[in-house]
Amino acid sequence: MKKLIKSTRIYTERGCIDGGFVIENGKFKKIFLKPDLPHTFDGETIDYGNQRIIPGIIEMHIHGYMGWNAMSPDVKEIKKLSKSLTTCGITGFTPSNHYSSTVFDNNAAIAQTMNEKQEGARIFGIHMEGPFISKERLGSVLPSETANPDLNLMKKYYETAEGKITTVTLAPELEGIFEIIDFLVERGINVCLGHTNATYSEAITAIDRGAIITQKTGNCMKPMHHREMSVLGAALLDERVYNEINSDGAHTSIEFLKLCYRLKGKNKLCIIADNGVMSGMKKGRYNLPDRGIYEVGCDGLLHISDGTIDGSALPMIHGIRVWVEKVGIPMEEAVQMAALNPARVLKLDHKKGSIRELKDADFAVITDDYEVVATYVEGELEYNLSQKGSYENKDIYEYLIESY
Repeated sequence: MKKLIKSTRIYTERGCIDGGFVIENGKFKKIFLKPDLPHTFDGETIDYGNQRIIPGIIEMHIHGYMGWNAMSPDVKEIKKLSKSLTTCGITGFTPSNHYSSTVFDNNAAIAQTMNEKQEGARIFGIHMEGPFISKERLGSVLPSETANPDLNLMKKYYETAEGKITTVTLAPELEGIFEIIDFLVERGINVCLGHTNATYSEAITAIDRGAIITQKTGNCMKPMHHREMSVLGAALLDERVYNEINSDGAHTSIEFLKLCYRLKGKNKLCIIADNGVMSGMKKGRYNLPDRGIYEVGCDGLLHISDGTIDGSALPMIHGIRVWVEKVGIPMEEAVQMAALNPARVLKLDHKKGSIRELKDADFAVITDDYEVVATYVEGELEYNLSQKGSYENKDIYEYLIESY
């Protein structure tokens, strides 16, 4: 059925408008300013009043949400994760995995999910976080989840994923990595620099060779020094690369976000949350069977037992809020960084990432307090506020030992 969606604040690719748009066959058929809205319409009309309508959020770095594991070999769990992400306005994502005993089964499960009719947020491909990363910049990644550069291992990843890998995070300073970089670039797979102790020169060499983005910029990277700017300096100075940036206000300071914005601007920054399995769950301490003591903190972060940060407990919509209300950029630019820029990195901007005629009708309706009222994927309502809490994995709560 055709739909006419109306609001006084619709964040289109060309700016914020008061008006509406028609959805037909899963796409934005026509966008109207208020004076041009049709007086009669032969379909469903939904008026969201003064609530904001933004493009569907695209998350490029995510390990799980609401108790569902993006690294699971279970197709049913991957599908439940897809549904849960619509609760925070995400309409598309690339599940991230680490090297493990089940990683190839996980690749196969994601590929199978992509091959079937999808519901919820759409999967655009696989993000490999490693295993060819620096043991000196692991963060919460385990040493067992790393490997020395090995082209045959990379080919096995590629084959078990049925070619559905979109991005590989790697450390450009590792011996033998260029053979893998060349393999990826030849296949149109994004090379992402992260978990790296690289110098400025080593990073630039990788960018010259085709690296296109840096992972959670500033985290798990060699810091800058005024005599050696390191991979972080290359990330911020080289206009060819996009920068993933965790924008929860805790992974990086507001001053760092301002620096990134001043150096790279709205067109090269991509908001991420780096959510994990426990993101979106009740705050407290858990005793998880596979991780031991684990905290969903009041600081908005996830922590493993030794206190190391393990990603954000808050969704990407919170990152948009940080950019608008704390950094002070326009909402139009923040939603570009959360939707259109990721779509560009994933080479999907011809059909995803913005409210524009003939693109897929992916969008979210949010309040002024950044609560998601509704999420539409390809024109279909996938989530509304009355369903809040119904998509979480409640079995996780048996491991809750202390609530905050």
